[in-house]
Order: sequence, then C-alpha cells, then structure tokens
Amino acid sequence: MKIEAVLGTVVLCGALAGVAACSNPTGKSWAITYEVTGQNGGTLANVGYANSPDRYNDEVKQQTVQGPVGVPWKQDVVVTAGQQAAITATPTGALTLTCRILLDGERELARASAAGPGKPVSCTKTTDS
Repeated sequence: MKIEAVLGTVVLCGALAGVAACSNPTGKSWAITYEVTGQNGGTLANVGYANSPDRYNDEVKQQTVQGPVGVPWKQDVVVTAGQQAAITATPTGALTLTCRILLDGERELARASAAGPGKPVSCTKTTDS
C-alpha cells in the first residue's frame, strides 16, 4: 500500500512538473512564411529570422543564415501565438530589398522596403494570442 501511494505521488508530481515547464499548453502557433525580394535577383550577406522550435513553449529563437544567399529568399517557420515574428536581411551589394511576413503563406501580416540600395530591411509582427 505504501509503495502505491509513493508511486502515485511521483507520477502526479511528474505530471505537474511537465505542465509547469509547458508555457503554451494548447500549442497555439502561427504558420509563418518569411520572404525577401529584390530587383533583378542579387544576393544577401545574411538573413536573420525568428522561429519557435517547440510550439508548446513561448520561446522564440533567432536563426541566422550566412550568405551569400540568392534572392528571392523564402522560409516557412512556426511562431508561438503572442510572440514576435521578425526577419532582417542585408544585401551584398547595391540591391534594394523588400521583406514580407505571411500567415499560412497567403495573408500579408507585414511588409517593408529598405531605406535605399545596399541597406538592410526588417519586418516584424507580433502574432495574436
């Protein structure tokens, strides 16, 4: 009887600890597509973007792709609900860049153009929770 009670306590505590470590227990997340475009192709020196590696935690990690990377560039990711989707790209030359953040690959959430040729571009959007 004592062993069963102890085992029950261990299982219950383990279950509660798992819930406490889970900051997004419903797994509510957004399917995000990042896009970077420019006139007449070109290349990017680097691209940085936000991604949620685990949809059950509110953690967003910054990923970096080092160039040269061809333009247009596109990446599909998941971002936990209530967190910030963000992308920044820097061209290798005098390219003028545009970035977009799309929901489900279709609905535009954010768009921005670089301040001029050779300048970086950034887009951000906090997802609804």
